[in-house]
Amino acid sequence: MEWEHKGITYKITTQELGVLVLASATAPQEGPFVRVRPFSAVGTSKEKALELLKNQIRQIYRKVPEMET
Repeated sequence: MEWEHKGITYKITTQELGVLVLASATAPQEGPFVRVRPFSAVGTSKEKALELLKNQIRQIYRKVPEMET
């Protein structure tokens, strides 16, 4: 699935690990806000893992800095 936050489109994948679910997100390698290491979160259900992952991304990018021209 894809999810957009503050103009960055993340590709999100989920993987079941027994009773837990791993959700991972990567962003394209372009623009001023490139993140090399992907985001990831583990939850007890797919919905919980996605919620934790999205909250993690929101916390990292609470405020987007102004671009210098």
